[in-house]
Amino acid sequence: MSSKPNVAEAYRKGGTFKLLEEPVDRARPLRVVIVGAGFSGIATAYKIAQSLKNIDFVIYEKNEDFGGTWLENRYPGVSCDVPSHSYQFTFALNTEWSSYYPPGAETLAYIQKVAGRFGLRRHTKFQHSLVNALWSEEQGKWSLVVERADGSRFEDSAHIVVAATGILNMWSMPDIPGIEAFKGALVHTAGWSLGLVDDSWKNRRVAVIGCTATQLVPAIQPYVKQLDNYVRGRTWVSNVFSEEEKRVFRENPQVYDALRIETEDFMNAAHQMTLEGSKMQSSVRKAFEKRMRAMLKDSPQIADALIPDFPVVCRRLTGGMGYLEALVIHLTDEFTKAQYINCEIARITESGIETTDGKRRSYDVIIAATGYDTTFVPRYPIIGRCGTNIQDTWKEYPRTYLGLCQDTHPNWFQLTGPNTGLALGSLVPIIEAQADYVVACIDKFQRERIKTMTVRKAAVDDFQAYVDAYFPRTVFARRCRTWYKRGDPDGKVVALWPGSNLNQILVLEHPRFEDYDYTYTGDNSSQNRFYWLGNGSTLSQDEDKPGTRAWNITRKPSAKL
Repeated sequence: MSSKPNVAEAYRKGGTFKLLEEPVDRARPLRVVIVGAGFSGIATAYKIAQSLKNIDFVIYEKNEDFGGTWLENRYPGVSCDVPSHSYQFTFALNTEWSSYYPPGAETLAYIQKVAGRFGLRRHTKFQHSLVNALWSEEQGKWSLVVERADGSRFEDSAHIVVAATGILNMWSMPDIPGIEAFKGALVHTAGWSLGLVDDSWKNRRVAVIGCTATQLVPAIQPYVKQLDNYVRGRTWVSNVFSEEEKRVFRENPQVYDALRIETEDFMNAAHQMTLEGSKMQSSVRKAFEKRMRAMLKDSPQIADALIPDFPVVCRRLTGGMGYLEALVIHLTDEFTKAQYINCEIARITESGIETTDGKRRSYDVIIAATGYDTTFVPRYPIIGRCGTNIQDTWKEYPRTYLGLCQDTHPNWFQLTGPNTGLALGSLVPIIEAQADYVVACIDKFQRERIKTMTVRKAAVDDFQAYVDAYFPRTVFARRCRTWYKRGDPDGKVVALWPGSNLNQILVLEHPRFEDYDYTYTGDNSSQNRFYWLGNGSTLSQDEDKPGTRAWNITRKPSAKL
């Protein structure tokens, strides 16, 4: 008798691999946690709700409502420095913007209206802060600790986490000796707690520290007795549209789409300005300097101190409507012009500020307009494989794949992460492109019964090599103090995408899924990548409803020969 195995019998048994007894297109249940309810969180939630099925998702938001940075920044004069027609979602166009650069309250109202319009409030838990995230290899899930407003905590878990916490959400007081000794009111613009600035401020002496004060200074100047702006660095102040131009935009809704296209086209063309030695950089720099000197013609010493020696957009352009005027316009005998002080602060005293030239000035209020912690280091531990904590690995420089994920943290995506920002134009189209990318990954993850999706270290290394090779050809490599480089004039660019806005959008439109490693669900030891094919059927065939099984020819338009 032959000792050879009965091949036919083994074939009939189907081998050792066990099929998944489900149709190929049955959506596997997934739990997705989104952290943050600003532009990024709303875009991600909307696209999940619109594109995917059987996704149980929740948004955890530390604040009391939608809005992100626009909810937190409520200081006088806060406004958007990007044209409103570009700073909005493509799926929720607003034709009622009051101005080309609308006030912050209007942008906040828009965000909250969008969230309400698409039913996202029921998916959101406000005043809930993520305080710890720990990866479980065995479960293929993230274990999350969430803190409520009352300090109580609970645990949650998710197959996928999308960190949509934004860039500008951790403000920081300036590190100035004696700052804690000041007896007057001390406030940061992002933590504004002084209420409305009005006639009740008429006897107050106010100091504003920082060059991000260009919106604040003209807003409070008419109401205070004394206003001094302490500025360590230099900045380019951009132009704004005239009232007549804004009137035309408001009163001619038929030009709305044309205006959006024209605005976006102009901003995308401005990418040439970022390239070292470009004709556009040279011409724009001359135009900016000419305008700033004309505005400051009565105070040439301020122009000399304020106009930078570095290229335009080496640091973020300052949209300072009324700022230059505030430095030179003497309002009345009682209310004087704002004073521009570029002497370095030595220390803060109980009564005011002392500069390195020995001068002391007394104030009732000191306002810090000094920006945010832009290191990208998260405020809570995110512990992935082998105990790797992003808080530690990003201390020196963050290393990511397309700014979206890390090779040590499976199933974790971050929107507006390192090297995804831009120096010109609106971040909202980028946010939408990132959300589309993440949703494509979730779709693949769900459809193919993936347990873990982890970008390869080689892909991270290659992207970082590209980033390091790109920026030396740009004006960002020039010596200037900017949050793009974590405030280090000679540092690496960690905030900006290595290319144009359109470049980033095109890259994100075509995910390279081959840059990821995968493990799969199921109890089979082989980790068969085709486990997700199921039992060979589809939902429409299993439901046995006449007329529903011809979608292969009805879902696409047909044409006769």
